[in-house]
Amino acid sequence: MDADGALTMPTTLDACRARYCTNLRALYATDPGLASSIDRLPFSTLPALEPTRDAGFTVQLPSDAGPSVYVHSRYRPLEEAQRLVAARMEKPPETLPTGAAEGNADHSDDGAAVVLFGLGLGYHIVACERTALRPTIVVCEPDLHLIKLALCLFELHDQLDSGRLRFVTTTEKGAIHERLKLISTTLMLGTRYVVLPHAARCRVDEFTRFQALVTDYISFARTQLVTALRNSRITFENIINNLPSYLNEPGIEAFAGRGRGFPAVLIAAGPSLSRQLPLLREIQDRAVLIAVQTVLKPLLQQGIRPHFVASLDYHEISAQFYSDLADVQDCALIAEPKVAWQVPDAYPGRVHMLHARVLDDLLGEQLPRRGALKAGGTVAHLAYYFAEHLACNPIVLVGQDLAFSDGMYYAPGMPVEASWQPESSRYQTVEMRQWERIIRIRPILRKVPDSRDGLVYTDEPMFTYAEQFEADFAQTDTRIINTSASGRTLGGTELLPLESVVEQYCRQPLGADQLRVDFRAPSAPRRTAIAAALEERLDELAEVRSISERMETLLAELEDLFDQPDRFNRLIGDVDELRVRMQAHEALYRVVTSIAQLAEYRRIRADRQLEDNDSAAESTVVARLRLRRDRNFVRDFLEGCAFLEQTIPKAIDRLRGGVV
Repeated sequence: MDADGALTMPTTLDACRARYCTNLRALYATDPGLASSIDRLPFSTLPALEPTRDAGFTVQLPSDAGPSVYVHSRYRPLEEAQRLVAARMEKPPETLPTGAAEGNADHSDDGAAVVLFGLGLGYHIVACERTALRPTIVVCEPDLHLIKLALCLFELHDQLDSGRLRFVTTTEKGAIHERLKLISTTLMLGTRYVVLPHAARCRVDEFTRFQALVTDYISFARTQLVTALRNSRITFENIINNLPSYLNEPGIEAFAGRGRGFPAVLIAAGPSLSRQLPLLREIQDRAVLIAVQTVLKPLLQQGIRPHFVASLDYHEISAQFYSDLADVQDCALIAEPKVAWQVPDAYPGRVHMLHARVLDDLLGEQLPRRGALKAGGTVAHLAYYFAEHLACNPIVLVGQDLAFSDGMYYAPGMPVEASWQPESSRYQTVEMRQWERIIRIRPILRKVPDSRDGLVYTDEPMFTYAEQFEADFAQTDTRIINTSASGRTLGGTELLPLESVVEQYCRQPLGADQLRVDFRAPSAPRRTAIAAALEERLDELAEVRSISERMETLLAELEDLFDQPDRFNRLIGDVDELRVRMQAHEALYRVVTSIAQLAEYRRIRADRQLEDNDSAAESTVVARLRLRRDRNFVRDFLEGCAFLEQTIPKAIDRLRGGVV
């Protein structure tokens, strides 16, 4: 576009090549794989451009029905694109639900992202750029020839350089997750969807799958972000109170590769589990059994001893799964540090904690190094990542229905049934209670294909969990076997009865010491030293709080000094000095912001609104908005400091053997 904002199209072949080379250099910097694939396409294979009445171009593509269709108007393609984009911009974007985060975070009606299903020649990118929002644009387009044409016709290098333009060219779920996770927060700030007209006639199946995969990913990412915003404080409280367990045994690094040559059987609480119990008892010494915490008691009651049980739930109610456990023998608890601290306290066996980065920031080199795994949404994901850490192959899913198979909420015999017993009768059976529990969540139910070529109910959380599993399975070379004969289908798995798994893979016994690790618990002086280090962090926190309080005062004063530039500039110098002082406490600053995640989310959202005002970048209005953004952030930061001041002393008492 020229200085007046008018669209300028290249008029010569040399101009097209120059524009293409500029755009391609930018694409190589952000997406070298895609850039290389596009660069290898001969120009002779590109669809023929046809001139339009407004000196632009359009192109014809074959439709699924046979006849060719024009991708853009033959008269005014840019106006056509602008009308479509403007109509979609009038509708509210998909955002985080109001009040999803603590403190009732407000959400703008302005969409930070636009997903284009179809590219055409690129007119819709220009149309999005001409809106006041200047959103991040995700283009779902499987035809690389069209992308190459767009790179020849439009100046897109600025959007590519800034990361505001991204291409998704495959309907492979894992690739879409990898591409979109880099902009998850932007998508959560508000996303609008624009389906180009030709996508309803050309390559319809691919565009339909694009729409399903992108909207499902955003639903999954929204669940993850809402959970993080809501639980950031309880997560930290659990992590720091789990310090005794973090020190008492080695982490999962001690088990790296220990399961090589053996299958891992991941045991979940889906309705199909009850049919598998006899075979699990048979193979418990010929496969690595990893159970989710919900099934531990029922398995032990059936004489089945898993080698590991996984736990990551932050709520203390999960400790009920470990109460009254007399003898777990060699069954070890594999836990994320965010797990409710009551869980490792209650567990009578060995506890192996994963790495916690926030503890590194808090205590530095004084802590032992712990192995890390990819973060998962559920204990079932944790069990899967741990099985891969063990190098087991195949990984066998048992009871992983991720659906309400046979009208059941859980497998029969799960602990929840005990709470139903007082009200049970021939008129109110356990099966009826299970179905009632499903029906109560009717608004979030959806039907998905099951392993019997039919449909089965699942709910929104389980749907997002399945999304994560399918993305993980798409990226592994390990064979994944699903033994559920009634649950939902899972991409990347092979459906096989557990009987066949036993026959093919469970032939040799595990070694006597294969999964055993030796460790000497830290001495009392070591725990006392770490408690003393926490006391030093409290002293440092007092300094950080003092800096932040002074910063808030200065920002408040600055809001009233726009008409007094001399005083304003003097105070700006004081603000810069405070920022330098805060840089000396970088690690503790990260700890506080990990607790005040809502502050980070609000600041990103405010930055987005400031971008929308860049036409008046130096105006007083924008300057006030910046100050307000910074002041709100400092207020939230101070709340995080106050929370730390309340939480750390309790952790010190636990390390020293005091009462929490």
